[in-house]
Amino acid sequence: MNKQSRAWLGAGLATLVLGGAGFGLATKLRPAHAEGGGGMPPAKVAVAAAQKTEVARFLGGIGTLEANRQVEVPAEVEGRIAKILFTPGAEVRAGQVLVQLNDAPEQGDLERLKAQRANARALLERTRRLVPQQAATQEQLEQAQAAFDQASGELRRVQALLEQKRIKAPFDGVLGIRRVNLGQFVRAGDALVSLTDSRTLFANITLPETALPALKRNQQVALSVDAYPGRVFQGRLSTIEPQIGSDTRTVRLQATVDNADGALAPGMFVNGRVALPARTDAITVPETAITYSTHGDSVFIVVPAGKGGGFSAQQVFVKAGERQDGLVVIEKGLSPGDKVVTSGQLRLYTGAAVAPGDKDTLSLTQESKS
Repeated sequence: MNKQSRAWLGAGLATLVLGGAGFGLATKLRPAHAEGGGGMPPAKVAVAAAQKTEVARFLGGIGTLEANRQVEVPAEVEGRIAKILFTPGAEVRAGQVLVQLNDAPEQGDLERLKAQRANARALLERTRRLVPQQAATQEQLEQAQAAFDQASGELRRVQALLEQKRIKAPFDGVLGIRRVNLGQFVRAGDALVSLTDSRTLFANITLPETALPALKRNQQVALSVDAYPGRVFQGRLSTIEPQIGSDTRTVRLQATVDNADGALAPGMFVNGRVALPARTDAITVPETAITYSTHGDSVFIVVPAGKGGGFSAQQVFVKAGERQDGLVVIEKGLSPGDKVVTSGQLRLYTGAAVAPGDKDTLSLTQESKS
């Protein structure tokens, strides 16, 4: 080996020695928490205790609101509209005249029949006086009675026809949009205006047939509609359809709802919840404690870390049940008093060191920045 080769070999060995020394120095100066999970600072998390509480139970379904009484007021007979005596949208009383059809011919018949009936009555009374005197026969009396009865019947028929041409409100309520105009010719059955009595409403709801054993009349029903977010209307289960729908396999319910303030309207889409007896032994945790994945639902609980002190996280798989008011019922996996992580569990794993607090991680982070 010549001198030049030996020089290059010496330089390479010197470089290796210096590199090894530098690596050793860097290793000594590396922060302790960089060596692994054991040295990481505890993760700040918010915790809450699993509690044994009384939880209300419900059966939920959807449906539609229907007025206690609603009708399209029809014309009973054909005729020309002579008068419109209502204002659309107004409140009316039962028996109030809404529309008057032309009744001039019937009024003429009425006068004629009244005169005929008066003559028939006079003839009947005269014949009755003459029969005891044998100045009239029993047959004449019967004929006079028949003539009077016939005149009376014709008079009642015309009076009834006149009443049919005076179209009245069948019950108290609020009128809708007018469907006809003055002078228009209508036929029997044509709708003139809608009339609705919505002081009491029916909520028609459907539930699966499996709910039938838990249903009883007079159960409380909580109702909500899209028009009033957050507002709950109370009703009472008044009717349970005795037949199950053969095509849908559902049972139809009808709840009676007081609508004295007029907030609800017939035809509204409604969500209904039928109240069931409360569950007294339910274990609940906040909804934010549940982690959902394809492997199952789980929570992180906080347990003592052991000899080293502090706390660590432990993942526990649970069976989640009903959800309401921000809480989840845990059917399996937790015991009352278990401390579950409700915020900050995104980077947790079993054995991770944690520092539990009573505030969520967002609040803790903002405090540390300030």
